[in-house]
Amino acid sequence: MAAIDIPEVHKFIEATPPFSSLNLLERKQLLTGVSMLYVRQGQTLALKDEAATLHLIRRGACEIRTPKGGLVDQIADGECFGVSSVMAQNPDGLQVVAMEDSLVYRFDKAHFMALLEKSEALGLFFEHTQHNRLRKLSRSQSNELASPALQLSTPVSNIMTRQLVLATPDETIQTIAMRMTAARVSSILVVENERLLGIVTDRDLRSRILALGGSADSLVKDTMTVDPVNVRPDALVMQAQTIMSESNIHHLPIVDEEQRAVGMLTAADLLRHQELSPLLLINQIHRQQSIESLARVCKQWPTLIINLIVTDMKPADIGKVLATVSDNLTRRVIELAMDQCGPAPMAFQFLVFGSQARRDQSLGSDQDNGVMLEREPTAEENHYFATLSDVICQGLALCGIRLCPGNIMASNPEWRRTQEGWRKAFEKWIKSSAPSALLNASIFFDIRCVYDSRQLTDKGDSEAVKSLIKSMQQYVAQNSVFLATLTRSALVTKPPLGFFRHFLLESSGEHKNQLDLKHQGLALINDVARLYGLSCKTYRAGTLDRIEQAIREKLISVDTARNLIDAWDKLNGLRLEAQSRHWQATGKASAYLDPKDLSPLERKHLKTTFGIISDVQDVAQQRFLRGYS
Repeated sequence: MAAIDIPEVHKFIEATPPFSSLNLLERKQLLTGVSMLYVRQGQTLALKDEAATLHLIRRGACEIRTPKGGLVDQIADGECFGVSSVMAQNPDGLQVVAMEDSLVYRFDKAHFMALLEKSEALGLFFEHTQHNRLRKLSRSQSNELASPALQLSTPVSNIMTRQLVLATPDETIQTIAMRMTAARVSSILVVENERLLGIVTDRDLRSRILALGGSADSLVKDTMTVDPVNVRPDALVMQAQTIMSESNIHHLPIVDEEQRAVGMLTAADLLRHQELSPLLLINQIHRQQSIESLARVCKQWPTLIINLIVTDMKPADIGKVLATVSDNLTRRVIELAMDQCGPAPMAFQFLVFGSQARRDQSLGSDQDNGVMLEREPTAEENHYFATLSDVICQGLALCGIRLCPGNIMASNPEWRRTQEGWRKAFEKWIKSSAPSALLNASIFFDIRCVYDSRQLTDKGDSEAVKSLIKSMQQYVAQNSVFLATLTRSALVTKPPLGFFRHFLLESSGEHKNQLDLKHQGLALINDVARLYGLSCKTYRAGTLDRIEQAIREKLISVDTARNLIDAWDKLNGLRLEAQSRHWQATGKASAYLDPKDLSPLERKHLKTTFGIISDVQDVAQQRFLRGYS
């Protein structure tokens, strides 16, 4: 227990529902015997005996979980827990776990119960709170993994704050700081003629004024973030989350068509709105101080994916969300690995290939990564990067992104090269028609940079990686034989349709009488999209991005491209659903599907989808073989 400042507590509950409805005498009664707890991240609170009372979070965040660990609710600043314990002796055995270091007020049980009997408004509020928690508990118990409460398709207008705190560019920092304190907000929007110009946050005040010894008389226009990232009110929560995650911001202004500020969305708003969100997971990832604690946080990864699936989010959007999470996870693992190994002796970029590069990861995805070095390393430097890469790859595996069975990882010295080394490798593969070269092309030609030691923030691919990609494109453009050879390799596998359009199923083994949606479907589309992508002047890593770029560069007809995009969406959706079912049943991911599990109409649509892939393969053969046989 910690010493407590009663006036400060009084001020806090005076502005916090439902306590704000109490009169002065009632608030004094409530605060009689109040104490303050400091709860460390990961600590579980035992609400027994006198501790089985109401708690109010002053600062921090907690989870309410079932005895089996199922998530019931997530709560943050100004929200209460212990409701079931004090009102009904907690018959369901709910537990409270701190998600981050938190300060919590604990009310004296006798005084709270006495006030609860006297105040009808207070009683109704906590009865409603208890009812909502029990409803969430019921939903959690009926499906511990796939709670459909992740409402990512909700417009941000439904959850944004509409009561805005505003400033003008020529006001002083002291003036707006006082206004922010009075309004109990952590950001203020800067407007002129009603149009949004900028934003100032608590973090700005600390880093741009206090940390630099700046003056309180500084003007807002000299401190604000100009033209901040913003969205429209009809943007989806998922879109807002992704933007906030990728931009590493906690405050997102909402503006109308005239660029007038109409709302504010904060990380706290998202936390209150969702039981498990990508943004919350990313925030937790960046708070961890060890790979071991990071691995514990990432146990939520399968649950997040399954929740995204059950909300009927588009497969392409699921891929973008998962890529944002996995990129942030990869960067945090790299940072923690460097804390362990020491600073790098030279600049380097961490590259990802395959599904992470294409942004179409799913349950059970493995690692495909490598390192690009600034120059040839000495023996000592080579040892450093070997150790660092091993820590990174093992750390990612510990966090749920399994090791690559083919050893295409940075821990393999073959995949730690200088920019010139990578350039020569690409040139060799393009000039060669050996099966190994074509296999490498199918993996390494999907490439993104997720970490550049020269950049303090994520600003996309580094200049070194852009240069590497440009040289790769030039080699491909100069070598039509390679593209023809890659085309033959890509078209060897056909969609699983036989005569009379019957499915061709696995004939034996564990997956007998099933379809492999990944290798017999999605991989075929990825291969065709890669052919078009390598033929485009502008490089794209994602499958759908490549198809869209091919439309823009008039390499493929709009109808053919749209059919292929629809086929990709259909197959990806089926794969994600199949993986979800397998994971919940066995704890393993599988992209195999028994057609008998589909309705007659769904089977018909799937056959049409495979037919589309076959037709597009014929179109690609005509375009890229160009007389080569």
